[in-house]
Amino acid sequence: MRDPGQLKSLRTLLNRSGSHLQTLQLEVSIHAKRARTIENLLPEDLRHKIAAGNLQSGLLTLYMPTASLVAKLRFEENTLIEKLQNDPLFRGIRRIQCRVRPRKSESSQNAKMSNRMSAKAASFIQEFSESLTDGEFKRQFQRLAARVSDNLPPDQT
Repeated sequence: MRDPGQLKSLRTLLNRSGSHLQTLQLEVSIHAKRARTIENLLPEDLRHKIAAGNLQSGLLTLYMPTASLVAKLRFEENTLIEKLQNDPLFRGIRRIQCRVRPRKSESSQNAKMSNRMSAKAASFIQEFSESLTDGEFKRQFQRLAARVSDNLPPDQT
């Protein structure tokens, strides 16, 4: 068993010269500074919607939640590159690559909302089907209500 006096603190491990953790810490701080710089240069309506990615071989990658923001940023690309070229963190930048990466929280909220709306629509359709007198017509509406609520039996599609 190890003597507790031999354990090293996290600070000692992070600050050790030449360690992998120190290299990782440096890369993270550079990435954070780049992200802040990009955010400050973007138009107000785009600032909090765009995430910075890597800068490799003069190609800066930016991530956006929707394709419409990608199209909007393409109009700003040249002015953004001109402003970034003077910053030492963006030395050698020649192009910006935009990628669509939806935010998980937005997509899960949209899915939850559509599930709630589907259940509500299904209950309205089911309620209407109970007021029908024609048996075949009633059965069709009940199948529609099941399809809308995603509660179809396995043999029906």
